[in-house]
Amino acid sequence: MSLSHKTLLATVTTVLISGCATPTVVQSVKPGDNGLSCAQLQNEYADAERYRVEADKEKSVTGGNVARALLFWPAILGTASNANEAIAAANNRKVHLMNQMNQKNCDSSTTSAAISNVSVQPSKTTTTNVQSPQTKEAKLTELKQIFDAGLISPKIYSERQAQILSE
Repeated sequence: MSLSHKTLLATVTTVLISGCATPTVVQSVKPGDNGLSCAQLQNEYADAERYRVEADKEKSVTGGNVARALLFWPAILGTASNANEAIAAANNRKVHLMNQMNQKNCDSSTTSAAISNVSVQPSKTTTTNVQSPQTKEAKLTELKQIFDAGLISPKIYSERQAQILSE
């Protein structure tokens, strides 16, 4: 094989491997979660939400997905499947962290701040980095989804619901 063939083969291999990149799947429960403070739990919650948003973006039309479709179309199916797995794992992590916050009796401002961080994304119509808070309706909808998935008890559901409504 000539040097140009080897270079071409290396380039194609690199492109194909990078085309199979997948979103990060977080662990729902990490060692040491029980020892985290309320502020650390809130930071972990924000990280889990960030991973969920990144995984959700992998399901849309991105440059990587276009490359996957053109170069190795089965990779796009794998990416979509992995994105769904990453979203589910991030949601499970968020529920676990909220339960940890409840067990530690984190003050309501910390807990409600963590809830309000759910699905908060920068506004696409402004040029500032200001993030708009989530509406009560959106918070209640997400809380209901978590409850319907069986991830929190009826007692915790009603407590959080009352907390959101009292804001």
